[in-house]
Amino acid sequence: MKLTKKSKVIASTEQVDIRDFDLASPEHRIGALQSIIDNIGKQFERLARHSFHHMLRQPTDFKLTQQDTLKLQEYLQQMKKPSVYREFMVTPHDLHGTIAMDGELLFFMVDLFFGGNGIASAKNKELSDTELRLVERFFNTILQQFSTSWHSITDWQSQLLAKNTLNLFSPLQNNQLYQVCRFTIDIAGQKTGWMEVALPFAGLDFLRDQQCQPANVDTDPELQAKIQQKICQAPIRLHSTLAERRLMLGQIMDLKPGDVIPVELPEQVTVRAGSTPLFEAKVAEHNASLVLHIQHILNPSQV
Repeated sequence: MKLTKKSKVIASTEQVDIRDFDLASPEHRIGALQSIIDNIGKQFERLARHSFHHMLRQPTDFKLTQQDTLKLQEYLQQMKKPSVYREFMVTPHDLHGTIAMDGELLFFMVDLFFGGNGIASAKNKELSDTELRLVERFFNTILQQFSTSWHSITDWQSQLLAKNTLNLFSPLQNNQLYQVCRFTIDIAGQKTGWMEVALPFAGLDFLRDQQCQPANVDTDPELQAKIQQKICQAPIRLHSTLAERRLMLGQIMDLKPGDVIPVELPEQVTVRAGSTPLFEAKVAEHNASLVLHIQHILNPSQV
């Protein structure tokens, strides 16, 4: 065997850390999932920014800052305080997730919505029924925009649950992995807080199945429309021959600057894209410019 300069012989003592590459391993699946959620997060940022700007009448910026894969117990224990979290269900995937928000940021948003400046302390203030309904509206808006962000990938319909059911003391739930998407929310540069969406890792296995199936252009109208849109944006160079004249080789050799070659414009010419004939056109004049007036469309197979 001949070794090149870039070749390397791995001694048996160096192979102790080498292991088989398992495509089904959770760490590989997590990497693929994070890439998908990054794209979802970018769409969510835009949608949520627009919705809350309209609702609070203040510039509101959402930003996906981090993704973590944690067990349920770890996630709930490290959740920052004060906070408010709600659970939701996703159909048709039978997926159970959570939304958590910075409690101080929520109070600021409620106070801002009702005409306040958000400066008052929320420590000793209990939210009224009207304010609680507004908090519910905030959560529903976030959930709606997060759901819309998934529609380019899958059918995703979500709804807040009336009651939180996550059980910290359940061994079965504690061992579940959750994919936690962490966002920052900035309101008009006056207040910055956090928001998190957590999805059960096992519930997202349908994404791996979808990735293994190639898209079927024939049965996917949305994909057909996207492909057609891209094709229609491709630049095409059209050309047509307006004049031709045969000369003897000797005449061509005798030509010099200032000589005139008489030509006649044809009444009708063929317009081509490359070597493919597309139209029959009439040579005309419009606004002191020479133009081609399309007479009829050609079928290349009949030319």
